[in-house]
Amino acid sequence: MFYEKYLKATKEKGSFINLNLDPALPQQRNENVVPDRYVSKDVAETLLNFSLDIIEQVSDYCCSIKPNTQYYLGHTDILEKIVKKIHEEGMLAILDHKLSDIGSSNGSALYWIKEMGFDAFTFSPFVGNTQTTVEKAHEINLGVIVLTLMSNPEAEKMMIDITVNGQPYYLHIAKTVKEAEADGCVVGLTCFVEDEYLKNIQEVVGDSVVFLLQGMGPQGGQANKIRYVRNPLVSLGRAVIYADDPRKAVKGYYDILKRYR
Repeated sequence: MFYEKYLKATKEKGSFINLNLDPALPQQRNENVVPDRYVSKDVAETLLNFSLDIIEQVSDYCCSIKPNTQYYLGHTDILEKIVKKIHEEGMLAILDHKLSDIGSSNGSALYWIKEMGFDAFTFSPFVGNTQTTVEKAHEINLGVIVLTLMSNPEAEKMMIDITVNGQPYYLHIAKTVKEAEADGCVVGLTCFVEDEYLKNIQEVVGDSVVFLLQGMGPQGGQANKIRYVRNPLVSLGRAVIYADDPRKAVKGYYDILKRYR
């Protein structure tokens, strides 16, 4: 199960850092893009070379890598090579896919996520089907990490202000995670995510659920909040992968985060 993999990886690496692998190409005009030294005429080669190099540079300080499907659309065939490299470096591979569809479509996605070699994937619970998806995923040894209280500003309106049966929606999702026996929650560390919210989620989901914590770096996530969860997996992204020295950048966060565990 994913929880056991998480415990093994964090122990062996001495780290609970996850790296978000979101390689934007120069032509996409993002704020941060893949550095010129990786760029070639072949897009797949650019994405692959950048991804493999980043994985190698951060491997001493991370226990998992999370490629985001949106950055590899059109070249998903290289994800299998990326997963292989992640595993060779002793880390877990999580696909940031935010799966959310009817049962048959979800089943197809599970097949391909497993074929590529991933250990887990992110799941959006907003159309339902959480229980069925978790059951099918566990049959093929895939972990399911459910969007519970995200780090982006709109999440405050959608997941806290909106209520279900008189409770904030994020608590409704947390209960779904517990009932479905999902493996993890995606939760933000940004300013509107109050300490009490983290405590509430932890109390509901129990002690064997991994918290994929988002928002460190440019979003201003607060590292001290991790003390409220039992099984943290703290995500870093742009501040590391686009740094002049990614290894040095991730080590800086590693040194900060180890103070809190």
